Amino acid sequence: MYTFRTLFRTHGVKPGGLIYAGAHVGENLGAFLDAGFESVLAIEPNPEDFSKLARLESQRIRCVNNALSDSDGACTYFMIPGVPTLNSLLEPDYDYWVRQVGKEAADAHAPAKVQVEALRLDTLMERHGLAGRYNVLYMNIQGGELKALRGAPRTLQDIDTLFAEVNFEKRYTGCVLFDELDAFLRDNGFRLMYLEKFPHSAGEHGEALYRRISSLPRPTLEPTSDLEAR
Repeated sequence: MYTFRTLFRTHGVKPGGLIYAGAHVGENLGAFLDAGFESVLAIEPNPEDFSKLARLESQRIRCVNNALSDSDGACTYFMIPGVPTLNSLLEPDYDYWVRQVGKEAADAHAPAKVQVEALRLDTLMERHGLAGRYNVLYMNIQGGELKALRGAPRTLQDIDTLFAEVNFEKRYTGCVLFDELDAFLRDNGFRLMYLEKFPHSAGEHGEALYRRISSLPRPTLEPTSDLEAR
């Protein structure tokens, strides 16, 4: 199992500033700081989780209570009882979860709905005076990755590395699948360097790391994972 330090080092990532979208209660903050990042912007929409995340704020960690989308304004946020890591701006796909866990469990974890403020990432960065400070974007936002990227054309210009959870099955209504996300990033000058399908999900979701081609330390730097398996 990799550490963020070894993964980023393997792919020539310079740890400057990192945007942590879907920070939950900050589980990865220590690993990001250990990897050498000078500053982390932790973004979390869930008000309950954010109250815990905010306690970790420091000179190197900035915490912001917002969701990320392709437009600004109030929106519905789906909170899964007992499984906060599945919370999303997208409604869970009921049929998918019935197939995964059975109807009884899916009904027992029916999502609660709350209203949260969604912002385009560009809006958030401008509002807080943070534009241009971060070179890495980490996203764990349960199928909403493409919406977040479409709301970040200016911010994306500063990003040389993107790491995201990716989906190969529609776990949420409107969930972006890997091929569509991959095409968007390739069109914006990024190259897939690392891809893993999680065994515990039978390969239905995983994670991917992209580098901006123009920022690669060597043009011939090769991916380290078996990308043909995707």
